[in-house]
Amino acid sequence: MDLNLLTTFQAVFKHRSITVASDELDLTQPAVSAAIRRLEAVVGKTLFVREGRGIAPTGAAISLANKIEDPLNVITSVAESNDKLNVYCTESMLPFFANIEGVNFIEAPLDEEFLFDALTTQKVDLVIDVISSKRHSLVEEELFVDEAVCLTRKDHPRISDSISYEQYFDEKHIALKLRRSEMNTIDFLSDKPIKPRTVIIETSSISSMLMLASSTDYIASSTRSLAKLLAPQLGLNIYPIPLDLQPITFRMLFHRRYAKDEQHQTVREAIKSALPVSI
Repeated sequence: MDLNLLTTFQAVFKHRSITVASDELDLTQPAVSAAIRRLEAVVGKTLFVREGRGIAPTGAAISLANKIEDPLNVITSVAESNDKLNVYCTESMLPFFANIEGVNFIEAPLDEEFLFDALTTQKVDLVIDVISSKRHSLVEEELFVDEAVCLTRKDHPRISDSISYEQYFDEKHIALKLRRSEMNTIDFLSDKPIKPRTVIIETSSISSMLMLASSTDYIASSTRSLAKLLAPQLGLNIYPIPLDLQPITFRMLFHRRYAKDEQHQTVREAIKSALPVSI
């Protein structure tokens, strides 16, 4: 049996409400209702009936709730006793957190829906990224504000001291495949439409982008904090992007159930202490 069905059942049983349970689990009401129907098909009994404007558990539901309470608590406690937290972290922030103990850092997926799914299903304990969420089940804290910059190799034949708007669009670019809010990185940071750049290479890694820029005439992009860390080693010059772009705000997101968890709090404080100096 899918244990998620029992977790959903337990929330509905506790609140006597599909609506409240869906808010707690960060699922849609149809998804919660469908889970209850699937569980009813498995046990072969009706679990809830209509009562006034709400629902009431049947005898079968009460019996099931009593049987699963202790096993589910054991499973939850085992999961929460894991020695290390699993944290999805955007690549540009990983170098600053690499030495924090008690954490398995995993580079954040390129698709933001995977991030939200991992958080709401509690496959990961924490996410550090630029995404923002209004989901009731998630806590969001602003961590760090950075800015986007562009980089070229130091012996670039046409760019030496600065990059003008015209140069920026005349040159060829290396782009990041990362997409947030259904937009690429540059469009995501701009309040108005930007004319297309000439993109020669798309990569899923900022580090790969900077390596390619160090051996070609293509323009790369990065956060300023990561650029300052890697540019000297790769022989790159850093320039402001000649566009009107918003700052990059990195956030920490986690499930509300971990807000007062001591291990989780310790890791969150360690992350805050390891942040680079703000721009």
